[in-house]
Amino acid sequence: MKRSEIICYVLAALSLILGLMMRFIFTAVRFTGVLFLCAAAALVIFALLTRWKEKRRWALWLRRIFLVLLAAGFAFFAVLEVRVLSWARTDDETPVTAVIVLGAGVNGRSPSLSLWTRLEAALAYVQDRPGVPIIVSGSQGQGEDISEARCMADWLIARGVEPERVWLEEQADNTRENIWYSLAMLSERGMDTTANIAVVSSDYHLCRASMYMVDNMVPVAARMPARYWPLTLNYYVREAFGVAAEIVF
Repeated sequence: MKRSEIICYVLAALSLILGLMMRFIFTAVRFTGVLFLCAAAALVIFALLTRWKEKRRWALWLRRIFLVLLAAGFAFFAVLEVRVLSWARTDDETPVTAVIVLGAGVNGRSPSLSLWTRLEAALAYVQDRPGVPIIVSGSQGQGEDISEARCMADWLIARGVEPERVWLEEQADNTRENIWYSLAMLSERGMDTTANIAVVSSDYHLCRASMYMVDNMVPVAARMPARYWPLTLNYYVREAFGVAAEIVF
């Protein structure tokens, strides 16, 4: 067995161990775990094709095709990740006519970590924008005692936001519906949906939200505390695949 094959198998074994640990033990980063499992499979395939290429001509061509596909995949991922990073910011300068806060998980009646960061960002953003309506968007999911919208509304009102400013949108089950139903609510209440509208979401998630608004989305990024960097990194990687899925499907 050649040295290159040994290196591939060692890396595959390490990737397999890491993947299984992330998938079944450290489940908060399970998506990255799935990627490690895919990497383990790819390394094994590459090692086998490397061994066979000297005896089987088809293996040589398969190896070349395999490398080309991997390179194309990495290039596509890099382009998407740059797009995700470009939206991970807060625009404090552009005037807006409304604010949409996108939902995330609720633990019983309390916001999850992701939702809490979005609410903190939303609260900071609306402090010096009196009178601007705030749409909180999100339905009630499994394991949630109340809708995400209701949870967000209660949290904001408890911290001094006027109740009449907070509009509940409780139908949306995903990002697409968050945006569409919120825009429909604004339209029903006589507001111009082509005007600048702030969208508050996790920093890594704003890119996907922007795909459902043409030119008028003003990003407001919610960032997790620095100590959660492994979780943040996992979400950034996952989001590039999420954007790819939106583009394809």
